Amino acid sequence: MRTVKIFILLALSLLLTSISQAQYVSDFSSDIFVEPNTESKFECSSFISKNSFIKSVSVFDLPKKNPGAAFLASAIIPGVGQAANEKWGRAGLYFTAEVIGLIYHLDKNAKARKQEQAYERFTHQNWSVVAYAEWLVNYSQVHGLDNNWQSLEAQLSGAPDWSDTRNDWDQIPLNILHNVEASTPFYFKDRVGSNFSHLLPNYGSQQYYELISKYYQFQPGWRDWYNSVTTSPTQNESMYRYFWNGTDEPFSLFYEGRDQAEEFNDNYRVAGNILKLIVVNHIVSAFDAFFAVQLKNSRIETQTNLMRLEQFSVTWHF
Repeated sequence: MRTVKIFILLALSLLLTSISQAQYVSDFSSDIFVEPNTESKFECSSFISKNSFIKSVSVFDLPKKNPGAAFLASAIIPGVGQAANEKWGRAGLYFTAEVIGLIYHLDKNAKARKQEQAYERFTHQNWSVVAYAEWLVNYSQVHGLDNNWQSLEAQLSGAPDWSDTRNDWDQIPLNILHNVEASTPFYFKDRVGSNFSHLLPNYGSQQYYELISKYYQFQPGWRDWYNSVTTSPTQNESMYRYFWNGTDEPFSLFYEGRDQAEEFNDNYRVAGNILKLIVVNHIVSAFDAFFAVQLKNSRIETQTNLMRLEQFSVTWHF
């Protein structure tokens, strides 16, 4: 009897075990209680996570992270690279220097150009190549020079046109004038010097306007000299010598032309110097922006490396 009980208990135990196993298999054979695929889930979430944090990088964002882009931005417009990295004080300094420099440069350049044009108009009323050529012929005759002055005299057909001396260039071929000038020496009070140091430049050139109010050689072309010396009724040899002691100094028109030329040249010089400073501002701003981004990137990298240091702990059980 005891044996039968044991047998029955064993049979019931086997039956319960089989039923349990069957239920487990059926549960997992259905799609309801299927264990999710952790590997697939991880890949999907990883993909979504990466793409959800991707930001579109525009051209305007480049100076924030790229030193080369910051350099180029500030090289083109000083202060842009600094502003992109929120260095507002330095950005304002470079940009303000740029604006002030440009305004000052343009103002000086415009003023110089107006003064230069006024000076040119002044010379058109007061310096004549015919007046200079006529004096040169008289100078050569007085000193008995063999410098082919006759060919120059043959070109003179009238008095200077003081209403607009640009018209006088129709009378004087420049090559004939140069031939005479090249063979004409300076006559001083007690000696004969070297030949003329300069040839009259082509009309309208920068050298032309500069030399006629710079060198005494061209002083006879000015109207007041022409009226007082070249056409003087009392001609004498002393009028055609260079004393260099104040007695042969030009009249007021020469000095007035000299002062006008000096004034606009000074303004051009200042404008040029300001332009050089503007270029320096571009260069300094560009390098400053470059190193600012480099330094910021170095700090970020250092902080990232510190965060990636391996961590460890020691547990002591007692």
